[in-house]
Amino acid sequence: MVDMHCHILPEMDDGARSRRMAFEMCKMAVANGVTDMIATPHMLDLYANDEFEEKRSIRLEYMNRLMKEYEIPLTIHGGAEVFASKDILYSPDLKPYTLAGSRYLLFEFDFAEATLNYAKEVASVILSQDLIPVLAHPERYRFTLSDYSAINRLAECGVLFQCNLGSLTGELGKKESVLAREMVNSGAASFLATDAHRLEYRNTDINGMVDAVRQYKKKVNLNNINTLLNDNPMKIIRGERVENPRFPLLKKKLF
Repeated sequence: MVDMHCHILPEMDDGARSRRMAFEMCKMAVANGVTDMIATPHMLDLYANDEFEEKRSIRLEYMNRLMKEYEIPLTIHGGAEVFASKDILYSPDLKPYTLAGSRYLLFEFDFAEATLNYAKEVASVILSQDLIPVLAHPERYRFTLSDYSAINRLAECGVLFQCNLGSLTGELGKKESVLAREMVNSGAASFLATDAHRLEYRNTDINGMVDAVRQYKKKVNLNNINTLLNDNPMKIIRGERVENPRFPLLKKKLF
């Protein structure tokens, strides 16, 4: 399997707090059948790109060297989770932040402040650079939670979606769980990932999370789980095309 969104690099952001924690998170991932990870540290300041790239490069090299030294069958690829502040509208080059050197760019918004119109504007900027926008955890934004059809509108603009496994288990909130379930069941989601930050909470225990999803009282269709956790993320690493999914209009249900 491939974990294409995780904060595994030590002392880089709010993810792994130490080299020991990063090492243990990697061991946990491998025990869960993960062969490849894309490290996606938060990129918050696009004007500090040189500093970011240097820190990421040093930590990537260290972690991959550690995997070889301890014969842990895991390859860690570079990436980023780009925060779409207003700076992104004027960024000359987003390519350094793509996932595993591909054309896919993982981005996120402020959970409360983002709007559909702004999201479409950001997607347009990314596409204008011949990159493919992948929205991280779309189930967590106020504008998508209030109107599920915003997912359809973004998909029409060429945006792909990565949902968090933790959202499907209810770990990140009831409303978030409902939307994540709707996206997976309808085929709107193209990727699932851990978005791991810690060893003890929001970690790299993929099998544990998948088992929790299977036992969750709200039914989640996991027929395409291999596509979301392996096939599509591996296409990113290989630089292959992930087809834009076709799915019905999402409607927020009234309870």
